[in-house]
Amino acid sequence: MVKRPTPILWLIVGGICAHLSCNLIDLKSPSTNSATNSLTAGNQQPGSVTIEIFTVHLTPHQNDLLQQLWREVDEQSLPPQLRRDLLAQGFRVGVLGSFISPPLAQLLKMSSGDKTDHSSADIQEFSAADLTREAVVIRNVRSLVPEMRALVKVFDDELPELPLFQLENGMFAGQTYLGAVGLFSVSASVNKDDSAQFRIVPELEHGTHAQRTRTIVGVMTYENSKPRRSFESLTITQRLLPGQWIIMGATALDSAGMGKAFFVRQGSEAEQRLLAIRLVRTTPSATVIPNPLPPPLQGTESGIPERN
Repeated sequence: MVKRPTPILWLIVGGICAHLSCNLIDLKSPSTNSATNSLTAGNQQPGSVTIEIFTVHLTPHQNDLLQQLWREVDEQSLPPQLRRDLLAQGFRVGVLGSFISPPLAQLLKMSSGDKTDHSSADIQEFSAADLTREAVVIRNVRSLVPEMRALVKVFDDELPELPLFQLENGMFAGQTYLGAVGLFSVSASVNKDDSAQFRIVPELEHGTHAQRTRTIVGVMTYENSKPRRSFESLTITQRLLPGQWIIMGATALDSAGMGKAFFVRQGSEAEQRLLAIRLVRTTPSATVIPNPLPPPLQGTESGIPERN
C-alpha cells in the first residue's frame, strides 16, 4: 500500500520551498545603490533622454593626456561668470563634439576618429568593486525621464573633513563638512530638434545617516541617508545634440574648493578621476517616433548610484 504524505509533511516542504524562493528573489533584486534599479536604454519612454556615463580612473602617467583633452574641450560653452565660479571651487567643465577626440579615445580605450554613436568600440569595463583594484573605466547607461534625476558619484568613499569657503551676498562664508562626498544631480529634457537640455547640480552629502523622507515621482518614501546640500549657484545648464559629450573634472590634484570632494582622493599617492557624459538619443513626447539612432556603445552596466 502506498502511503500518502501527511498534511504536516506538505507544510514542511512548502515552507522550505517558500524560503528558497525568497532567497532567489532577493538575489535578483537590486539594492538601492544598484545601477540595475534604473531605466536603461531598452526602456524608452516618451520624453526620455538616454545617456552614457563614463567614470575614468586616471593614472599619474596619463596627466599629459588629460591636459591634451582639456585643450580640446570647449569650456567657453559655459557662461563666463559660471565658469569663474566653477574654477574657484576646483571644477573644470566643457563640451566635446560627436567625433571622439584622440585623448578621450585613449582614456576610454576606444577607437578614435569616428563618431561616438558606433557600436564596435573596445571599452574596458569594470564593476564598482573592481575600482579598488586596477579599474580604468566604469560605464553606465541611463534613461532620464521627466521629473526624475540621476545621482552620480565619482567616488563613494568620504572625505573626513572638507573646509569650504564660498562667496555669499558679497561676503566670504566658511563651513567644514564632516564625512563629505560629492555627487552630481543630473536631469535632462527633450527639445523639439531632438537635442536635450541638461541640468547638472553639484551636491554634497555630509554628516551622519538618519531616516529621512523623499518624494520620488509623487510617491513619498523613507530612506536612511545623510543630509545633502545643493549648490544651485553652480548649476550647469547645457544643450547637447546626440553624440556630444559633457566632460567634468578637477582643476588640479591640490585644487581649493569642493572639486576635490568629487574628483580627487589623497592616499599614499593622489588618485584622480574624470567624468564624461554622452547624449545617446532622445525620445520625443509626441507619438511620432523619429528615425532610430544607433545603440549606445557596447558593454554592460556598472554600479553608479541610483537616481532619485
